[in-house]
Amino acid sequence: MMMETERLLLRHFIKNDAKEAHELFSDEEAMRMDGMYPLFTHFEETKERIDHWVNSEKHLAIVLKETGELLGYVVINPDSEEGREDTRELGFALISKYRGNGYMKEAINAVLKELSKRNIVYVWACCFKENIPSERLIRSIGFEFQQEGTFNSPNDREYESLEFRMKL
Repeated sequence: MMMETERLLLRHFIKNDAKEAHELFSDEEAMRMDGMYPLFTHFEETKERIDHWVNSEKHLAIVLKETGELLGYVVINPDSEEGREDTRELGFALISKYRGNGYMKEAINAVLKELSKRNIVYVWACCFKENIPSERLIRSIGFEFQQEGTFNSPNDREYESLEFRMKL
């Protein structure tokens, strides 16, 4: 799956993405808010993750068209609650220096458009209750709040989460 927007390319990861991805995976705040804590302190950890994502159909690199820079990623997971074929769950993260420019909103809107073409009916997006920027983004795209929940991070702690859903 590859998508193009006005400013972005969403494509599969390539091995060369590890260098730029390390800036994200070694960002303590970003990894905590993404449920992937602890952060990666060694480049080799990032390289292993990216090597695993290279052949993944669900992990998409967000790349700035103009420069080819890696900005972050979107992950499109199957429905983890009911196993519905017509439902997906989104996850996302952006390197801190690229936040606040509308890139993630642009990327997620492209993914939603593509999922709609693939007969996906429902899409979930969740964030930790303390992650106000992600909550604002999710709401601004049009996801509707469904419920509060909990996320047990295996290496960190339990987080209160906010769960949103959109009907395409």
